[in-house]
Amino acid sequence: MDHSEGVIPAPASTAAPQELLEEMLWFFRVEDASPWNYSIFALVGVVGVISFVLLGRSIQANRNQKLLGKNKPEEQTPEVQDEAEAETRDDNNLNILRETLLSEKHNLAQVETELKEGDVPPVLLPDPQESET
Repeated sequence: MDHSEGVIPAPASTAAPQELLEEMLWFFRVEDASPWNYSIFALVGVVGVISFVLLGRSIQANRNQKLLGKNKPEEQTPEVQDEAEAETRDDNNLNILRETLLSEKHNLAQVETELKEGDVPPVLLPDPQESET
């Protein structure tokens, strides 16, 4: 195919040479983009298939891990046992802290009720003006 077949000769008033016009026609050529579109479509399909395969393997691995965890709790690795002990210690620490805070609240409520009942004698504070002099 000769590229000069569809070339329209430059008008007389144009200062661009014929070689430049041919180069521009080649540079700004318009072709059928079907091969590019098909290759991108195929690439999308391959990526989609790989993604679904990886997703399925991940789901299956998670299911197997859960099933193994339910069936064999006595055969724990040392790391799992250490984590379980750490969680137990954390729970114990939280329980101790909770009991301490509740007992402090109880003691505070008891002191407030004693003050309200008037069993405790009022404390007399010195006058601030007298202490300055």
